[in-house]
Amino acid sequence: MKIFHYINFLIMFLLLIGICVLEDFLVSKSLSDIQNRCYKIEKVLERKENLKNMEIILTIDNLEYTWLNYESEMCYMVNHKSIQEIGEEIARLKLYIPSNDINSFKVSLQVIKSYCHSYLHFMGANFHNIL
Repeated sequence: MKIFHYINFLIMFLLLIGICVLEDFLVSKSLSDIQNRCYKIEKVLERKENLKNMEIILTIDNLEYTWLNYESEMCYMVNHKSIQEIGEEIARLKLYIPSNDINSFKVSLQVIKSYCHSYLHFMGANFHNIL
């Protein structure tokens, strides 16, 4: 009879490990994608002289749309308050376009990359999110 207890314990333990690995993979993939999109926006910004052009506007809209999808997926795995700063900075990016404030735009882009980079280091698999 004890063998069934050990087997049940092993199955639950392996299931928890699998969920932790899946969580780590999804969070890392999402944050890395947002960070890569910020690098692409920087490259587009190098070619353009101002923020008032369709290419910049479309890349920011795509970044926002992608982030909203990732944020809704990640809210089940991580504390939403931990990742809301990225969404706030993306909203600030959109505010700088009509005023053509390139310096503030670049600073917000750096802040988003910084958040993604730091979150990639401390968000990951943990049992607290599963329980």
